[in-house]
Amino acid sequence: MRNVHEETLEELKEISERGISHLRRRTREHRQISPIVTYSPQEIKELREKLQFTQTCFGELLGVSLKTIQAWESGTNRPNGTALRVFQMLESDPKALDKYVFIEA
Repeated sequence: MRNVHEETLEELKEISERGISHLRRRTREHRQISPIVTYSPQEIKELREKLQFTQTCFGELLGVSLKTIQAWESGTNRPNGTALRVFQMLESDPKALDKYVFIEA
């Protein structure tokens, strides 16, 4: 299974070799994007706890403040599409974080 970096590099090479119109056409024809799943405040908290993150660390991982995590978990605010996609990825593969260099042991 290729990682995101390898796929991005391959697509950038295609852009330079064939032009961007070829890449756009292929993307429309061959990629099925699943709908964004919403998470309740309790589900966000359960996911964070399942991953064994404090609110502070979870915020650092997602690039948001502690107050944002607290607002999501209390239901005051709702996460945006990008955060929801990250939640989906982490829920389906909790070990995905082990593959990236921004997580220090």
